[in-house]
Amino acid sequence: MFDSKLIMIDFPSWLMITTGFIISFMITFFGIPSVHKIARIKNIYDIPGIRASHNVPIPRLGGTMIFAGIIISSVLFTGLEKSVELKYFIAGLLVLFFIGLKDDIISLVYYKKAAGQLLACIILVIFGGIRVNLNCDFLGTGEICYVVSTILSIILAMLLINSLNFIDGIDGLAAGVGIIASVSFGLWFIIINQVSYAVICFSLTGSLIAFFWYNVFSRKYKIFLGDTGSMVIGFLLAVFLIRSLELNYDNSVFGFTDIAASLVLAILIVPVFDFFRIVFVRILHGKSPFKADHNHIHHKVLKLAGSHLKATCVMLFVNIVLISVVILFRSLGNKILIPSLLSISIVLSLLLTIYLVDPY
Repeated sequence: MFDSKLIMIDFPSWLMITTGFIISFMITFFGIPSVHKIARIKNIYDIPGIRASHNVPIPRLGGTMIFAGIIISSVLFTGLEKSVELKYFIAGLLVLFFIGLKDDIISLVYYKKAAGQLLACIILVIFGGIRVNLNCDFLGTGEICYVVSTILSIILAMLLINSLNFIDGIDGLAAGVGIIASVSFGLWFIIINQVSYAVICFSLTGSLIAFFWYNVFSRKYKIFLGDTGSMVIGFLLAVFLIRSLELNYDNSVFGFTDIAASLVLAILIVPVFDFFRIVFVRILHGKSPFKADHNHIHHKVLKLAGSHLKATCVMLFVNIVLISVVILFRSLGNKILIPSLLSISIVLSLLLTIYLVDPY
């Protein structure tokens, strides 16, 4: 039997989580129409290109309001104000915000964006101390362990920042994946009694739900995330990933400790698998990993589904199913669950590739 006290949060904590969600939702929901008008006046559009799956120019500054909602809710409703974590967390977000905003306005070359992403990750990991802890006792020194964990954490953060950018190719997908991930991590943080991170998670959820409405359903104020939004979401998910792995080992509840890696992989399977898959396919065909194309998984699902909403719903449904599978079969452990998740993803990808004519 599990101790029910482990999943109880007092009313003020629930109030902070709920208020953070509502405030971030309202900031994004009521802010996007104004941002949409500014983007139209300044001619800041996402112009249809080889990677695009839309036919008309769409404003692309939706991520600015997601950023605003997260920053305000994090400052007002988390308990991190006495910690160095919030200071460097916000500093990293600010770096990505301005890099993404500049890219959305004038388009930066990829290495300049990568430099900004690296700087944000260094601030988060080295100065903020948000990194994956490794057990290197067998090496007899803690210095090697620190260096390895620091490098690994920076790589993980860079991976998620770029993988969210990669899947931002059809309406609602990046936001939908962000909603599933932020809710999943938020519930995880509630279970292990990390209210501040739960507040940030559900604040992100609120902003993404508001954005999802405009991105998918609105005709008058339809808007895209832009690199500002995708990088901010990826950065936040990297923070949630690292902190959930680190904090989970000190809070063994529901048997999640033994399958933490599997659960994280299931939560982030859509962007992570697509990232590695698309890089592999491009290199296999002698193309640059950074050269945009229509060979992402969501492009293939879009061909089958026939609409952005249907394709997004299919991929989000698979995401939820895989998370549920890991939770239901957690007794199998990481050694079985991780290969199973990867095998399922590879099989589904191969079936899509075989069924559809490859664009190469």
